[in-house]
Formats: sequence, structure tokens, C-alpha cells
Amino acid sequence: MATSVPSRSDRKKRRGPWFTLLAGLLFLLISGAASAGVLDNLKSGGFDDPGSDSVHAASALERAFPDSQPNLVILVKDARDGVDSSRASAKADDIDRTIDNTSSARVVASYFETPDKALRSGDAGLILVRVDGDENESMRTADELHEKLSDPDGAVSVSFGGITAINNDMNKQVEKDIIAAESIAVPITLLLLVIVFRGLIAALLPMLLATLTIVGALAAVNVAAQFTSVSVFAVNLITALGLGLSVDYSLLIVTRYREERAAGRSNADALRVTRATAGRTVLVSGAVVAAALAALLVFDQYFLRSFALAGIAVVAWAVLGSLLLLPPALVLLGDRIDALALGRRRTAPRPAADTFWGRFGALAFRRPALLATPVVALLLVMAVPFGGAQFGVPDERVLPEDSESRLVTEAVRDDFGAGDDRALNVVSTDWKGTDAQLATYSAELSKTAEVTQVTGAAGVYEDGTKVTALPAQTAAGFQKDGAVRLLVETDLVPYSDEGGDLARDIRAVDPPGDSEVLVGGQAAQLVDITHSIAGKLPLALILIGLFSLLLLFLLTGSVLMPIKALLFNTLSLVGILGSAVWIFQDGHLSESLGFTPSPLAVSMPVLIFCIAFGLSMDYEVFLVARIKERFDRTGDLARSVREGLGGSGPVITAAAAILAVSFFAMLSSGVSLIKMYGLATGLAIVLDAFLVRGVLVPAFMRAVGPYNWWAPAPLKALHRRFGIRESAEEEPRTPAPRTEQTTTDVQREKTGLLP
Repeated sequence: MATSVPSRSDRKKRRGPWFTLLAGLLFLLISGAASAGVLDNLKSGGFDDPGSDSVHAASALERAFPDSQPNLVILVKDARDGVDSSRASAKADDIDRTIDNTSSARVVASYFETPDKALRSGDAGLILVRVDGDENESMRTADELHEKLSDPDGAVSVSFGGITAINNDMNKQVEKDIIAAESIAVPITLLLLVIVFRGLIAALLPMLLATLTIVGALAAVNVAAQFTSVSVFAVNLITALGLGLSVDYSLLIVTRYREERAAGRSNADALRVTRATAGRTVLVSGAVVAAALAALLVFDQYFLRSFALAGIAVVAWAVLGSLLLLPPALVLLGDRIDALALGRRRTAPRPAADTFWGRFGALAFRRPALLATPVVALLLVMAVPFGGAQFGVPDERVLPEDSESRLVTEAVRDDFGAGDDRALNVVSTDWKGTDAQLATYSAELSKTAEVTQVTGAAGVYEDGTKVTALPAQTAAGFQKDGAVRLLVETDLVPYSDEGGDLARDIRAVDPPGDSEVLVGGQAAQLVDITHSIAGKLPLALILIGLFSLLLLFLLTGSVLMPIKALLFNTLSLVGILGSAVWIFQDGHLSESLGFTPSPLAVSMPVLIFCIAFGLSMDYEVFLVARIKERFDRTGDLARSVREGLGGSGPVITAAAAILAVSFFAMLSSGVSLIKMYGLATGLAIVLDAFLVRGVLVPAFMRAVGPYNWWAPAPLKALHRRFGIRESAEEEPRTPAPRTEQTTTDVQREKTGLLP
């Protein structure tokens, strides 16, 4: 008997999936190499607007008066014999020699060289150090000094603090937190996937896609870090969002593929329909999430822009992986995708309308006011604390209470008279006034409400009066080579409304003649950051709204559905931000979650809103696409809602639970910023998936009835030409067995509540 020889086209079809998967493996290897050392290239700051007066003031001080800006504090303590002991002096000499041998560091002031009461407290003395270089260079130098000198538990303890030490500790903490969070999220995610897919092989597909997505995004961020500043906090988004979106899109693709196979389609036909339906949904979803994240690019702070870069990279790889790599994997696996299954799979899946979410959607559709009213009330109550939000800039309080840099920084603030971080700095690098005019200007500044004293080359002033002169050597540190600086001291908390008012009042005092001055310090920094973000926020919101409206319109052909999505998402996210204020600012649950209450970092609400908004629209696309697909087939709104929610609800629930786990795992972090980001985003995902999509969407669709899909005639024509439809040409398929209907079911079917 002759054996048929496969044609060249058949061989190409068989080899094609293997070539695609091998290309994916090659991409993974290249990305892995490109992502090496990524954490070493990322930075801990990025909260400032680089064009603001406070940043320019800090730069001017660094150029003209570098010794006025120590960024590393070394605390030397001899608990047994006191700070004046020979052991403490010997240790201080060792510190001085080590720093002298470090080219980019120098001692600015030391209690052990010029005994100054401001540099001593009890049995401890301070050594103030200036470390040169940009953020990463100064951190590396400080880390080297720390490894050589730090000995918190020695007979003479040596501990490090200051902004550079804080940044170092933050970077190290973030690195540990990522490992801890993933050690929690990955096993739970895999377990949930096995339960959802009822099999190990199917569950492994999303995990493999997540690996590719995360590694690819880390590589992209590492490359970007060679050309621009990127925040280390963006890595937390990559790991959580990479795992979550990969699972989301894999669930959508694999679930739809299984549905089509169970309905009797061949492997090739099932993949074709899956691409035409779930594949289009993935594209729209990815575009919506990327658009929300891209809005962060309009801000000047690289902290926010970093999340945009990282998020867009994650979305791109997740979408490409799910559309290009999952289909060939499904082709090669075929029915083996159900290998290693848990128990026996149903040969005839339960109809979508008969699932829990199908029945619940029908209830919300029948009784919209009964179910929607308490949900709206809950979200409004959650939003109330946001009205009392206070904003600040992250400081040592974001670190664990036992962090070395936090302990030293707090000791310097509370126990020493040096380095008062509440003071405002007034600096001019081109001072054109006389000594008399400098004295007059100093006196005027000291009259400002809430100013305790002003110190400068002209002397120390209180309430408009000179109270003392400065020694010539000290005065030289406030005026030289045409540059002057003034230290404006206050008892106000810098990161507060009152501190901001003081910064504005100081800026309102005119300097003499043509001199230009800059005002810096923490209070001025907060004013500038808030002003910068508030100025760009309307543009970001407009861009998010326009992109979301456009993409949802192209998907649904409706004007009301996109508007509804914007309103519901905004309502739920304001509620989430109110919860963040209640927990992280007001301190509720602080002991349970392990953090120090403090004003919200002014960048965080913007970040949480954009990320959570994009993820909420992700589930909106999942749900509305299914409902629209059913409505296009049947024209029955009640049936479409029940079948659409019944079909997409299990996927949305599983995807939301897994994505929320990725973000809730961040609660294990030692950095309160990451705790807040993880808790707020995870909570937003849960509320959106269960309450907004499960209750408010069906209730709204019942309320507007026939107007759900309404649009003006010109827009309808536009949608007919350019619209995105999650539908595929029907192919003959084996019908699934239909269970007998009860009399009640027949009555419900007549009312459109059952298929």
C-alpha cells in the first residue's frame, strides 16, 4: 500500500507553530540578558519637577555652597564612656581617613574636629558628609562607605542616615520586597489557575506567558534607564501587572478556545473564532490599559513617567504574547491541554445564562434600584475621607521603623540642632545688592508670619530685628563670589498646608534691586510638586477620557456605554482614594499592616488612579464585548446581559482574583508607598470586578433600555466603517445538549430572562 507523503504546505503548517514558539524562547533569552542588573540602573527619587524653583534652588546651593548641603549623616555613639572618649575619637579618625581616601566624598562638619553643640546629643556625635555625583553615583559611594564603616552594634556604634542613605535603604528594601511579594503571588496564582482551568497543563500557559512578559518589560526598562531616569518602584508594577495581565489575556483566549472546542468546532476553526472574538477583545483591552498608563507621560516627574514606560512595555508584551504565542501552543497541545486535569471535565459546559453570574446579572437587571443603590452608597461613603487628604513628599517614614537610615535621620531631627530640615533656603547666585540691602532683606523675611529666625551673612534676625552677628568664618559660608544664601527657620511642619503657605509668603517678599532669588526646602518642594501635578492633571484626565471613549465606542457603537464606564470607574476610584486616606494618612490599620501614618505622597493618587482606571476598563471591555456579541445575534437586551455576564463573569472573577493577589502581595513590603499602592490597586480591582461589573453595569443597562447602543447617525456610520466587533462568522457546529426546561424557565424565556 502506498504511503501518502505530506505536501510542502502541510509540512510548513506543522513547523510553523514550532518556529513561533522557538522565536518566543529566543526573545526570552535575549530579554533575560538585556534585563541583567536592572535594579542597579534605577533610581529612588523622581518626585520633583526638574524645572521647579525648589529644584533650581537646590542646584544653586550645590554649586555655590556645596558644604551647606550634606547628604550623608554618620552618627557615632559610645554608650559606655560617652562621645568624648578615646575610643569614639579613634573611630572618628578612622571615618575621616576613609572618607578622605574617597574621591567623591568629603567631611563638611564633624563634632570630633570642631566641637559644636549642634553636632552633639548625649553620648552621640555627628559627622556630616557631602557625597558628589548624581543620585545613582552618590548612592553607590555611600553604599561603599557604609560597607566599610557601619557598625550599629559595636562598642562605638556607627550608623548612617541622610537622604543618600535613605535612598540606599529604599532600593535594597524594594529588591527584597519584590522577591517576597513574588514568593507569595506566584504559588497562589498557580493554585488558582489550576482550580480555574481544572488542570495543570492549561494553568502553566499563563505562567509561561507571564515569565516572558515580565522579563521583556524589565529588559525594556533597563534599556530606557540608559537614556533617562527610571524609578525603581516601576519594577513592582512590572511584576504585578505582568503576572496579572498575562493571566487575564490567557484566561480570555484559552477559555474561549475551550468553549469553541466544546461546541463542536475543529481545532483550526476554534482558533479562528478565538482570534476573531477574544483576540480582538485582548487588543482593545490592551489599548485601553496602555492609554491610561500613557497619560502619566504628560507629568514632569520621572517617578510617574517611569510607571508609564514600564506599564506600556508590560501591556505590549502581554498582548503580543497572548496573540502570537498562545495560538501555536494551543495548536500543538490540541486536546492535550486538558491533560493532568483535576477530576473529569464536563462534556457539555453549563450554558452561560445558568451560571452564578448569569443568574446574578439577571437579578440585577430585574431589580436595578434594589441592588445598585447600596453599591453607590458604599462607594460614596468610602470617598468621604478623600476630602480631608493631606499631601507630602516621601521621606524616611516610608521605611520600616527599625531601618538604620530612618533611625539616624529621626535622631538628627529630634535630638540635635544640626541640619534643620524644616528650614527654607533662599539663594541667589547673582546677588546685586549691597550689604545694607542684604540686611534689610533678611529683616523683612524675618517679619513673615511663622518665621522664627533668618540666618545669613548679615547676621541672625528675629521679627525684623538683628539679634546677633555671625563670626567671620561662619558668615563666609553664607556669602561668597557674588552668591548669597539665607536660612529661614520655622516651627511649622514642612509638608503641610501651613508650610506651603509660608513658602509662598517667603517668595512674595521682593529682593532688592535686580537680584533674583530662589526659594528651596521641603515646604517649597511640596508647593512646586503640587503645582506641577495640578497643572498637568487636567490634560492627563482628558487624554484618558478621550482614548477610553474612542476605544469603547469603536467596540460598542454606543455613546452612552463609554460615558457610563467613565462615570462608574471614576466613582469607584475616588472611593478607593478615600480608603487610602483613611488607612495610610489617618492611621487606621497601621499596626496591623506595619507602617507609619503620614500625608499621602502627592504623586500617589495620580498613579493609583491611572493604573486602576486602566485595569477597570480592562474588565469593562471583557464584559461589554460579550454582551454586545450576544445582542448582535439576538437583539434581546435581557438575554444578552444574562448570557454576556454569565459567559464573561467567571473569566472576570478569576482574572480579578488573580490580579488582585499580585497587588495584595505588595502588603508584605517594608516600604509604605508600595503597601498603599498594592492595597489600593488590589481593592480597586476587586470592587470593580464584583460590584461595578456585577451590579452597576446590568442595572444601568436596564435603566437606559433601548438607548444602550444609541449613537447619532454620523457616529453610527463611523462605527459601521471602523468599528471593532467581537464576533465571527458562524460556522456549523455540533450543538451542546440542552437540558429540559421547567415551566418557570419557559415563563422566564418569554420575558427575555433566559436564552
